[in-house]
Amino acid sequence: MAFTVRDFDDLIRLLDKHPNWLEALRQRLLTKELLQSPKTLQRLSTRVGKVEKGLDSLREAIQTLTQSVTALAEAQRRTEERVGRLEEAVTALAEAQRRHYEEFVAHRAETDRRFAELAEAQRRHYEEFVAHRAETDRRFAELAEAQRRTEERVARLEEAVTALAEAQRRTEAQIQELIRHQRQMQSTLDRFAQVIGPAVEERMIPALKAWVEGSGGTLTGPVVSMALDGIGVVDGVVRVRWPEGQEGWVLISVRAKVWPRGIREFVEGILQNPEARAALRARGVEDPVWPVVFGLTADERALETAKQEKVGLLLSHQGIIVPPVPWSIEQGSSLPE
Repeated sequence: MAFTVRDFDDLIRLLDKHPNWLEALRQRLLTKELLQSPKTLQRLSTRVGKVEKGLDSLREAIQTLTQSVTALAEAQRRTEERVGRLEEAVTALAEAQRRHYEEFVAHRAETDRRFAELAEAQRRHYEEFVAHRAETDRRFAELAEAQRRTEERVARLEEAVTALAEAQRRTEAQIQELIRHQRQMQSTLDRFAQVIGPAVEERMIPALKAWVEGSGGTLTGPVVSMALDGIGVVDGVVRVRWPEGQEGWVLISVRAKVWPRGIREFVEGILQNPEARAALRARGVEDPVWPVVFGLTADERALETAKQEKVGLLLSHQGIIVPPVPWSIEQGSSLPE
């Protein structure tokens, strides 16, 4: 094995720690002639001293070199670490550059695609505009034609309106003539009613007396008509006393001929009308009351209607056809039988 500087340095440190080894080393290194020769020894001692000094200098240089080498190695390690980090940064930068380039390429492709789409959309919009303009021109032409036809129709309508106005004038004249005839007819009917009404009512009184007295009852007052403040008229009102001692009022509606409608008008207009019932009570009419419809003749359907409405039906020469049931003008309904 070769003797290196590091081995020599270790030898020097051992000799410093063990001075007695130095003498043994001298005896090994020096011959007897050298030991016995003072001059030689002096020279040798001088040379050894120089060598020792050289060794000390060499040892210091080696130590300094070792420290430098150690510092250089540490610097080399840090440099390698920095180089490693730099390489990583360069690699990352290259990767980022690659991604940026790929993104740029993709963005450029997307931009080209969108420009192509915009160009296509612009082309379609232009075609649509051309088609819309053509359609607009066509529709304007149709509107112009429609306007022309409308003006013709308006002209015809104006003529029709003029004709209708003339017809309306003639119709109004005819209506006025009808109104005049109606007034004449109403006047005739009023005169007829003035004649027939009292005549029928005159026949009603003996028929009423015959029915009440035939039932064992008695009229305790005169038979009179009662106007209910514009609400309606009760053609006959009279107070009666029945055989059992019960007293009340008989309310009579007089008709020349009794129809179902006349019976319902009497029920709804007088017996069930709150205002009419209030007016009757104000005149002193109290519960119970017996409603009767009197007539010279009657339609066959009037009998069933009188039964359904629980109203009496009295005819001039036939007497009581449907007996009445008592009513309450307080409640506006028939009383339980």
